[in-house]
Amino acid sequence: MTPASSPCMTALFMGTGASVGVPMIGCSCPVCLSPDRRNRRTRSSILVSSGGKNILVDTAPDLRSQALREGLTRIDAVVYTHAHADHVLGLDELRTFNFIMKEEIPIYAPPRVLDRIRAMFSYAFSDENKEGVTRPRLVPRELPGPMEILGIPVTPFLVEHGPVMNTALRIGDLIYLTDCNAVPPEGKRVMKGASTMIVGAVRYEPHESHFGLAQAVAEIAEVAPRQGYITHLSHRMDHATLEAELPAGIRPAYDGLRVAV
Repeated sequence: MTPASSPCMTALFMGTGASVGVPMIGCSCPVCLSPDRRNRRTRSSILVSSGGKNILVDTAPDLRSQALREGLTRIDAVVYTHAHADHVLGLDELRTFNFIMKEEIPIYAPPRVLDRIRAMFSYAFSDENKEGVTRPRLVPRELPGPMEILGIPVTPFLVEHGPVMNTALRIGDLIYLTDCNAVPPEGKRVMKGASTMIVGAVRYEPHESHFGLAQAVAEIAEVAPRQGYITHLSHRMDHATLEAELPAGIRPAYDGLRVAV
């Protein structure tokens, strides 16, 4: 999939699930057994497309199946929010895109996140077998602050994720805020004026390192974007039920949903 050149930026929800996905292994709850395809959630990631270029945010463990589902054949850059397993373990799948594109892929992350990714996937950044086909061909680039990536302004900002600080992103007028349970004042300033917000809520009640649903909705309401979406959903959240409960202008996301930003 190579989007036609357009001034419009779109966001495709590659995955909308929490860390174990939905259905969860061994679970027979109503959501895990649901026939509603919107309740089948791979691990969270989005693909931002603009001007014929694709920026992938995070490489979920399900990247291969997500790409096959969407007919995706080109990734021009990857931006990482953090180095937790459900957001990075699909990194090796990038080598297939290297084969197709015959190009290296730049990956961007805040310095501390980039250091962790290098450690987790040392073979991918080693000088050994540098020209071989058994490793992805990646160009690591630090994202220490606001910069342009493929002509799109990208601003990382710190948010609280339980006992650690995590990274959220503003990409043009899109806010991507998944693994978070509080936004410091500087992050609030970065989010002002955004037209689209994607915010994670693992369950209805607050979680020690994630927003509960009411917190996520409040965060969107404070910024008042044109549209808001809830992602990073666990098997405790049924899509149709959640859709009926959310206020106007806010919707639950689902795998394969594409929105104009």
